[in-house]
Amino acid sequence: MSTPRPTIRGERRSNDTNDLELRDYRLHEQVGQDELSIIYRATHQTLNRPVYVAILRRHDWISNSRFQLAARLAATLSHPHLLPVIDAGHDDRYGDYMVTPYIDARPLSDILAEGAPDLARAMRIISQIAAAIDYLHKQQVVHRDVQPANILVTQQGNAYLTNLSLAAAPDAPLDLSTLSEAEYLTPYSAPELHLAQTEAHPALDIYSLGAVAYHLLSGELPPSGLIVELDLAGKPPALVLAERVLLRMLSPQPNLRFLTASAAANALRLAVRTLLDQTTTDMEEAQWETYAEWFENPLELALTAELSDLAEQFNDFLTESRKRADLLHQRNYLRRWLNYWSRQHPLRRQSLGQLIEFESIASYNIYFYELKVLYEFRTSPKPQIRPMQLDERPIAEPALDVWKTQLPPPKDFASEAGGEVVLPGSRRFFTCPDCQGSGQIQCPQCQGKGMIKPRAKRGEPEPVEQTCPQCRGYGKVRCDKCAGNGNLVEEKVFRWSRKAIVHENNDDSEGLPPKVQALLRQRARKVYEAEIDLYDSHWHSAGPLSALIELASKEAGEQGRPLRALLQIKGAMVTQINGSLDEQECELYLIRKNEPQVATDAPDQSPSSVEQRLFDKETLVSTISLWNWERIALAVVVLLFVVMAMVVGIIMM
Repeated sequence: MSTPRPTIRGERRSNDTNDLELRDYRLHEQVGQDELSIIYRATHQTLNRPVYVAILRRHDWISNSRFQLAARLAATLSHPHLLPVIDAGHDDRYGDYMVTPYIDARPLSDILAEGAPDLARAMRIISQIAAAIDYLHKQQVVHRDVQPANILVTQQGNAYLTNLSLAAAPDAPLDLSTLSEAEYLTPYSAPELHLAQTEAHPALDIYSLGAVAYHLLSGELPPSGLIVELDLAGKPPALVLAERVLLRMLSPQPNLRFLTASAAANALRLAVRTLLDQTTTDMEEAQWETYAEWFENPLELALTAELSDLAEQFNDFLTESRKRADLLHQRNYLRRWLNYWSRQHPLRRQSLGQLIEFESIASYNIYFYELKVLYEFRTSPKPQIRPMQLDERPIAEPALDVWKTQLPPPKDFASEAGGEVVLPGSRRFFTCPDCQGSGQIQCPQCQGKGMIKPRAKRGEPEPVEQTCPQCRGYGKVRCDKCAGNGNLVEEKVFRWSRKAIVHENNDDSEGLPPKVQALLRQRARKVYEAEIDLYDSHWHSAGPLSALIELASKEAGEQGRPLRALLQIKGAMVTQINGSLDEQECELYLIRKNEPQVATDAPDQSPSSVEQRLFDKETLVSTISLWNWERIALAVVVLLFVVMAMVVGIIMM
């Protein structure tokens, strides 16, 4: 929890590495430095992938242990808002190192030094870091060092929690008792934190998140000491509205704080909802019911700016889904929709909107991902020997490796059988060892004599010698090994081929009823389609998409590489309603049909017709029966009477 100069992404430093090499990485310029390491911009030489390499600069045992702990934890954990470690190890020249993806971001501490960000951006950062903290806690990891210096923020507003060097984890206990708490504790540290303790409670991170939130909303460092009240004189309106939530997050008593970071972030968002509506135009949360929530999908948290800039469909989909939530999160509108749904079938429960007691309403989007990848496979080069051609001459050409050899350009995403290719610079010309360069060898039939003596048949005179039919009396024949050229060529060849493979993944929906899962897949509509760079770190920010890309990368194996990748994303809108009907708990799911939003503000349309068109776009799935069994029973009785009357009538005829 130190406060030295943090890692700075994208900031060049004066000292240059002159492109030194560290294992598989070529180091470029130094871009930052933190308490434990020096950070360089680098490139993975095989994959040509931009990365950052952090090299340990302190070599005492505690620094070494902390560095290894941070690398080990970050490599095993995976969350859209945790900065991952994709490689780590030890180099004889440079020492311990770890590798992270290339992310163009700044420390939150630098941003706060310029003043408090706008409210929407602040709440976005708080929500994202809260999600990362909750993920850590589910893995039984307590960060213990949540502070602005350990939070990276991109220009698009995506936040990443970094630096797990002081984390507490059950399978990685680290004795930090030798560290000076006066040096490592910060204004964001909980008052009960002691580094000597190998076990830690999640409430430590809830406090630190509250301190970071205070700084984001006020533009000032959080108060020191035990906080029982906040001085709100002259403070921004957002801080005044969030006072009660912040006091709970910063409570001196850990058991009084929120149980989860996301619960705290949601409470903060509710507290400042009216101000958010004034500063943003996408959602009108002030009109929602207090128990209504909008859950941003990790894809939306991480990639809204990128996808919206690239795909108008995605931007339209997000706008429509948020406007839809604005309506469904209002109790009166939801009751009208349920009543409308009831009237569409005579055997449904009538006035359903008045019968259900709402407990919670949550809207969110579920995404389905399809990644079509064109792979190119190149085998390891193998030597082959062939005769030298008559018009062939040795040519000085640079030696290339397999993956630098030029091949025909790919034909869209079509698979190709390929063929054999000679590796440039691998040819070696030499004299044929069988004929010693003469191009001829001794005739194997006459042993070089030029004449042969046929075998005598019994009872016949001994035959005379004849000219050898194979060499025609010359005693030599053409050397087959060199085809009579006298020289051979040894060259390395490899085989290449291309194959298109489609990979699929989707957001986690296992907790939803099977009928809802099937309907979501059926109702999902395309919101994005474009070729992407699999090594662009942005695409690794959303968990399911990152997992899909990792799967696609592994498919290449040791002899393949992805050439092109076409990403298609489909989205489905869902609103989940928890409540009770006739004292029975129920869950209702409203799923939007897979058709784009159409204009509903035409001057010739009445408000009722507009609302009806919106109503017709939704499909309802319930975990309990919504049929009116009394009406069904009555209908059955009436039907029986009709049948009986018809039977009696037939008998009487």
